[in-house]
Amino acid sequence: MKNSPLLLLPALLLALFSPACKDKCDTGDFGITSLQPSANPAGYEIFIEAKGVTANTRVRFDEVDAASVKTAEGGLIVKVPTGVSGPVSLSIEEGSCSDSRSFEVLGTYPGNVPAGPTTIIVPQAPGSLPGGISNDWTNVFDLNHKVGIFDFVNNNDNNIFEPDGILDTGVGFEFHNNIPALNSNPVSGHYNIQANDFFVVIDRTSKPGGYKDTLTGSLIPNLPQSPTAVRTILLKSKRTGRQLALFREY
Repeated sequence: MKNSPLLLLPALLLALFSPACKDKCDTGDFGITSLQPSANPAGYEIFIEAKGVTANTRVRFDEVDAASVKTAEGGLIVKVPTGVSGPVSLSIEEGSCSDSRSFEVLGTYPGNVPAGPTTIIVPQAPGSLPGGISNDWTNVFDLNHKVGIFDFVNNNDNNIFEPDGILDTGVGFEFHNNIPALNSNPVSGHYNIQANDFFVVIDRTSKPGGYKDTLTGSLIPNLPQSPTAVRTILLKSKRTGRQLALFREY
């Protein structure tokens, strides 16, 4: 017996409206979650935390295409193009799906935040882990900027200081030779060497317009920009989304 068109119609409608056939933009599986950071000069990369993006996703700053687009875990790494400035709409598009967020193309890198890399650093595990972390760590991209990360605990037996995973307040400070907002700020937090996990708070609230900058990250292989480095930590600010790479020489 031949199938009647009327008998086939329900099956066709079910196929058309089943979740598998719906576009990802109709199911909430495409869109921007955050921009990290939400402002940068032309030539700098930013991370677009997003859902449903692929290597075919188009990224535009107003009507200007991103200078480069790379896929990354959890989103896209894109370079801010030339030819745009000031507040713009950053949009992602793929097929019939689109989303946008406000972004600001800066004329210069902001002077009141630590210098960071022009390209996003994708963290990798280091070849080995250190026995301790106490030191003044230097900004890879600004040698005048240092962050003191110290963990000293006196065991009261023979005056030996043993680390306990808590960064000592009153010992570690952020210093900068030329930028007052980044100078003499207390550093606190905690870490786990074996898990390679760092939680650092830099308290800049004593400065005009200052704030507590909470950063998380891990030890990574040393970067080519600091050939004398023995260890390198890569942190990311929860407030600004900017990366901070710190190294020590001993």
